Amino acid sequence: MKVDQADQTALPDSPKKTPSLMSIVQNPVLRGFNPDPCICRGNDAWYIAVSTFEWYPGVLIYESKDFVNWELKATPLDRLSQLNLIGEQPSGGIWAPALSYHDGLYWLVYTDTKAWKGEQKISPLRDMHNYLVTAPDITGPWSEPVHLVSGGYDPSLFHDETGKKWLAYIRRDFRGIHADPFAGIILREYSVEEKRLVGEERVIYKGANLRTDYFMKCQIYEAPHLMKKGDWYYLITAEGGTGYTHATCVSRSRDIFGPYEFHPETPMLTSRDASGRIQRTGHGNLVEGPQGQWYMTYLGSRPIDPQTKRSPLGRETCLASIEWRNDWPCLSDAGVIPPESFSVHSDVKQNLDSSWHVDFSHCSTLPLELQSLRVPKDDAWCNLKERPGFLRIRGQESPTSRFHQSLLACRVRDWQFEVETTLEFSPGSYLHMAGLMARYDENTFYYLFITCDDDGTKILSYMEMDAGSFAYENRLAVLPEGGETSLRVRVENTKLRFSYRSNDGAWVDVGLEKDFTKLSDEYATPIGFTGAFVGITVNDMLGFREPADFKLFSYHPLPA
Repeated sequence: MKVDQADQTALPDSPKKTPSLMSIVQNPVLRGFNPDPCICRGNDAWYIAVSTFEWYPGVLIYESKDFVNWELKATPLDRLSQLNLIGEQPSGGIWAPALSYHDGLYWLVYTDTKAWKGEQKISPLRDMHNYLVTAPDITGPWSEPVHLVSGGYDPSLFHDETGKKWLAYIRRDFRGIHADPFAGIILREYSVEEKRLVGEERVIYKGANLRTDYFMKCQIYEAPHLMKKGDWYYLITAEGGTGYTHATCVSRSRDIFGPYEFHPETPMLTSRDASGRIQRTGHGNLVEGPQGQWYMTYLGSRPIDPQTKRSPLGRETCLASIEWRNDWPCLSDAGVIPPESFSVHSDVKQNLDSSWHVDFSHCSTLPLELQSLRVPKDDAWCNLKERPGFLRIRGQESPTSRFHQSLLACRVRDWQFEVETTLEFSPGSYLHMAGLMARYDENTFYYLFITCDDDGTKILSYMEMDAGSFAYENRLAVLPEGGETSLRVRVENTKLRFSYRSNDGAWVDVGLEKDFTKLSDEYATPIGFTGAFVGITVNDMLGFREPADFKLFSYHPLPA
């Protein structure tokens, strides 16, 4: 049996477990904004790559050696020569990476989406470029990118047992001369020697006719993944859009070019007609896990309120156990609705604690959990060297800039949580700001910050963007000129509240109560794909990069 997406001879035997030992794993396995999962077996572990959109570095890769717990291991696109997101739209940037392991290398293909929507709806014209990078180890070094093709998206690389490599991707047709804008899933050969696509494009699939009530009333099929098992080529696709009609479909053919027959259950995985806790499920691919058990990754979101359907944690990564029946992959549980938990042959317990803390006086590098917007983490604007014991962040453009923001933020992984930071900052103008922000994108955020009033007084102020509507609260508190200020944001029962304290004094609530659920794509934007972040940020709209010095950053879930 030949299975693509991994060099099967390279993976050591799974640890010998007594079959009766089973671990029950709760979904999502990657909580918070971790969409478009692609799973593969690597040299000595399993890996899941997820989309990052406008957040930098591009692509997060998680590792597991037990298939129960997953650790953020690599951020492969970490320099401008690989990925330049400056100026890109919210929810542009990295779409649907595909990770595979073959020939002793990790292969990562990805789309950089430069432009794809107008203010209120999807644009028929898109600028989308697809690239390939490779590495001998999951942590790198990752190569410079090879341009594959533009004008399409969601590429994945298939390593056939014949020795050929094939790129599958989707293309849309902007001309409006066909009933649907999707022009088919395309297959084209990739030449390793020439580092380019060769031969003709072949359309191998045109969808399972799943209509969507999200974005547009048309057929949507995306994210193709190919694999070979036995005599069959299997094509796994994401269909029905990314909203509440999302689904995963599987089809098969004995010829890589088709025709492909549909799975008896089409779609084979979806929550579109279900009312469970995990919704918007789809976008899957397959892998063989421990003890020969098969699994399918898929994304899903957990709306807080069934009425508003707001999901501030974004789209998250889940797993489902798979059984093969008549040479078809099927959910181990009957039906097509994916389960909220699954079992693994293991005696390892799932770790559900998402808390973490960083003291900047005791670290030499920034944690992978802290991501920046559109630009790399660079010593020119954030470094641990300039003032030992602190993270110095130099202010750049405003909180609505799509170019050079000085922001470091982490994913929100829990419905109830607390984030705290401590900083020193001496502003000289109301255009100097430093503080703590909870955000969805440039059009929707809550920001508590230290600044300077017109009379020179150091104060605490607040601003927000509420789906594009701006509000400002000046002089919430007067702060001491010297010493430290601590800022905290807490979310409980969907209510977000800020507080502060000066020089280790008592915490003081600033008196603002905000709706956490607004930090979701269902509210913040007509079309969006990310999730809520909380982070530390500095702005100097005078353009002189005034610094703020941060002592610590911590994230802790609160009891449900």
